[in-house]
Amino acid sequence: MKLKQSITQIDVAEYDVQIEMADGSIYAETFTQSNAVYPAFKTLIRVLQPLKGVAVHVETVSKPLADEYNATQQNPNAALLNHLKMVIARQNLDVTIECVA
Repeated sequence: MKLKQSITQIDVAEYDVQIEMADGSIYAETFTQSNAVYPAFKTLIRVLQPLKGVAVHVETVSKPLADEYNATQQNPNAALLNHLKMVIARQNLDVTIECVA
């Protein structure tokens, strides 16, 4: 399954995130009073939660998300990364994340 995540800065500390699902549907959410990384993680977590036992390839414009997820030395205190990894493990997902920016 392939997901495409785009993040657009609308204003200072305001971001619009869209994830194009494999079936062509769009998950969209707007975040205010945020940095660009938080919306990238939160929307991906929300979209992955209902999935079970599938392989997912995520194409994202968020270099920080891809870098943090793919790092060989991950920060053990990274709460969003830990939450994402928990969802992936609980839902038995095989997730790859690629930055396409």
